Amino acid sequence: MNIHSTNKRQVGLIFGKFYPLHCGHIYLIEKAVSQVDELHVFLGCEQARDLSLFENSHMPRQPQVKDRLYWLQETFKNRRNIHIHVLDEENIAYYPNGWQDWSDRVNAILQKHQVTPTVVFTSESQDAKNHQLYFNCEVKLVDADRQFINISATKIRSDPYQNWQFIAKAAKPFFIKRIAIIGDKQFDKLPKQLANIYNTQYVSNGYINYIQHQHLHNNKLVLNESDYIRIALLHAQRLDEAMPLANQIIFTSLDFQTLHDFYRKAFEKSSKILQKLEDNYYFDQVIDASCFKQSDSSLTVFEKAVDMINKQLS
Repeated sequence: MNIHSTNKRQVGLIFGKFYPLHCGHIYLIEKAVSQVDELHVFLGCEQARDLSLFENSHMPRQPQVKDRLYWLQETFKNRRNIHIHVLDEENIAYYPNGWQDWSDRVNAILQKHQVTPTVVFTSESQDAKNHQLYFNCEVKLVDADRQFINISATKIRSDPYQNWQFIAKAAKPFFIKRIAIIGDKQFDKLPKQLANIYNTQYVSNGYINYIQHQHLHNNKLVLNESDYIRIALLHAQRLDEAMPLANQIIFTSLDFQTLHDFYRKAFEKSSKILQKLEDNYYFDQVIDASCFKQSDSSLTVFEKAVDMINKQLS
């Protein structure tokens, strides 16, 4: 699709890594789009640099380009005058060098879509002169002193959970810590208690729910292979539904590795579906009976579990 511009139209540009997308970025984009007819947002990516940012962060896992692109697309969905582009910055000299090569890449994308920019919006005052030079248009600074929103992606990467309120709504599920608490009946209440304490979501055990709904009157219950698959898919669905509502962490009493282990013992083989769920639904921590002594009281178990969770968020 070609996006046409004329000299009468105001066309803005914004550049960023959005690593991760946060309220400051959103403010920049929203203020910019209120001043132009169309806005082009460039998501810069470079493998080695992005990996280095992650390795020097306290993020639970590394955001990929597809994750960052989704955060932007989801945040600005149905906004027809906001256009998002992925900008490949591989083999370009690192900032503050490489301006010519970098701007050539940007201009190639602009030419492809027949776009002529009239203004660049940025929060980085040190970039203003080069933006004006290489794109031959006006540059407008937005909240350069961070007075309106005092946050940066660097601060979030260094401590995402202390800066939770600044992470974009679309990006928060990526950072949610998944904690499974499994074991005998003495653990039934613990994940619910922890969910209450941390003001977040508890996802009930799909295994128990499935048995209650599908085999209510079966006193001699033996699960077959399809039962395990249905249990797993039900649990995955409930996790997906709860993630956008969770606050930093989510609790459940079943993880997919444990369920898959039950399946292997029952049928002496693996399941491709269960393996895929196990791979795609990573749990940051699984707390089971082996984490505690048999002599531990309910209070001791409770206090040890809280300490484990606090370490996850530190």
